[in-house]
Amino acid sequence: MTRGNYKVSEATRHRLIEAAGELFACRGVEAVQLREIAERAGTRPSAVSYHFGGKPGLIDAVWEYVLRRWDDRRLERYCEENAALFATRDGQRQIVADVINLLYENLYTGDQPLWANLFLLRSVITAQELDRTRRVFGRQYFDVLCRIFRRITGNEDRMTGICWALCVISPGSYLTASATDFLSFAPTDKIDYAFCRRLQAMVTQSALCLAGLAADRK
Repeated sequence: MTRGNYKVSEATRHRLIEAAGELFACRGVEAVQLREIAERAGTRPSAVSYHFGGKPGLIDAVWEYVLRRWDDRRLERYCEENAALFATRDGQRQIVADVINLLYENLYTGDQPLWANLFLLRSVITAQELDRTRRVFGRQYFDVLCRIFRRITGNEDRMTGICWALCVISPGSYLTASATDFLSFAPTDKIDYAFCRRLQAMVTQSALCLAGLAADRK
């Protein structure tokens, strides 16, 4: 693909997205200058205009990359397709475990770079791009988890359901919120998936216990 007399390089485009995403995640979108992004990507500031039409276009490209696999109805569809599992205690355990697994798949996918989750958390904390961040951390996840808790326990108190949902969501979200925490687990700047799986197992065990579904002792 060409623009004018300049050939658009997919490799350069990807380097610019990565560089911008890393800087945005650490310092916020407004604080980062095009010169810094280009220097980190190993190219010239003019490359941003050639490839994205300017900083707004680059910001859009970063968001498109970060949200490329997020599906805000994934949990809801799972519950609809597996409603029969609510009928038994073992089925209820499976629902809780599967829903937590879906959440962790989104947070810690194998090819998701570290900065992508940090970028999302910073956007949520600073209330930037609310329409986009709601796809990831919106009310829909709490609504689905509250419905699961109510169907399993029969407890109609929404505040109790929200507390349970927070116990499910918060540990994984907290881990993505701090670059310092992440780097202490991953000195190579990669997510330690063995650690994440261990965290997921403990979150699942706690959620089952709080929902009255702890494994029966023999």
